[in-house]
Amino acid sequence: MRKPFVKFTAAVVACTCAMSLSGCYFFPEEEKLLDPPVLKVEDVTYSTYRAVKKTIVNKASSTGYCVSKLEENCAFTRADGILKTIYVKSGDTVKEGDLLAEYNTGDLEYRLREQELKVQQAQNTYNATGSENDRLQLEIEKNTLAQYKDEYDGSKLYAPCDGLVSFTEKMDPGASVKAYQTIVKIIDPDSIYVKATVNDERKFTLNQDVTITIDGVDYEGKVVKTPIEAKEQGDEDVTSVYAEFKGVLPSFTKVGTVADISYIKEQAENAIVIPKYLVKTLSGQDYVQVYKDGVKTEVNVETGITNATEVQIISGLSEGDEVVVK
Repeated sequence: MRKPFVKFTAAVVACTCAMSLSGCYFFPEEEKLLDPPVLKVEDVTYSTYRAVKKTIVNKASSTGYCVSKLEENCAFTRADGILKTIYVKSGDTVKEGDLLAEYNTGDLEYRLREQELKVQQAQNTYNATGSENDRLQLEIEKNTLAQYKDEYDGSKLYAPCDGLVSFTEKMDPGASVKAYQTIVKIIDPDSIYVKATVNDERKFTLNQDVTITIDGVDYEGKVVKTPIEAKEQGDEDVTSVYAEFKGVLPSFTKVGTVADISYIKEQAENAIVIPKYLVKTLSGQDYVQVYKDGVKTEVNVETGITNATEVQIISGLSEGDEVVVK
């Protein structure tokens, strides 16, 4: 029994050794590595802006609207009341003394007429008797009549001047009205100037010549009031500049029309000009990127006049240079 077992063990060892010596035969061959792909470098392209020569202007300007030199706020002043009606509307032309609105006074008008008769009766009685009591009664009746008249007159709102109605309060009959509440505004349509808010009280000066621009059309104008004068005069509005038209007022101009007031602070003709966003700054030095002969380079520049969108290049660029946008 021992000899067959030894023979079997020897056979197993021999097979194992044979397999070890020829192990690579049983595995697949390794694949040959491919060469890395070759990328073709394309030419880099840039978006550029060509420097041009032109006139550059830097303006000081403020946007406002047309207002009337005359503006009357019309209101009931003697007492609160109940509105009967408003007789005018925006755009109406009125004359001084025209009835604009009135309160509902109930039977006041009847009582007024009745009191006038009482005064006449008391006067006749006193004329006939001459007594002190009749004189006193006459005074009482007259005082009552004066009170009714004052109440009646206070219930009516009249135009204080000639002009154009620019505003009427939107109120229905029967609405409550407070004393001194503006019901109607009257303006002078032939006396118009421009009012604009400014953030710098010294931006404009008194009597300064300016340009008034309405719907893209320029008109000559002159500053007639600034915040500085307003402060000196104790006005409430100390943030606005006022300019009037020189010569004939534009026929289409009306209250509320949007208008610009401006003047030229700086101007240069035949200047090298580019969009100001193309100028970059590093360590206090302005520069631009220029594309020339297929190469992008940085060029230091000296700037001049700047406005909202453009900048003048005094040195560093020539007309036609291509400035890199991106």
